[in-house]
Amino acid sequence: MTMIRDIIIKRMKELDLNTNQLSEKLKGKIPRQTIYDFLSGRNDARSEVVSELIKALDLELKPKKT
Repeated sequence: MTMIRDIIIKRMKELDLNTNQLSEKLKGKIPRQTIYDFLSGRNDARSEVVSELIKALDLELKPKKT
């Protein structure tokens, strides 16, 4: 989960978003504290939470080419 967390944080920096702004962008789908705990590394998040973060940041996950 660490790699996904790092990608999300990097994208937030690219978009100049902080945790509060990301929470607002999600319009209450995920509690602000859940986002903060995940991004700070305090807790891992359920796949539903990570999925919403990925959508909100317009990220796409795809397999590496081998």
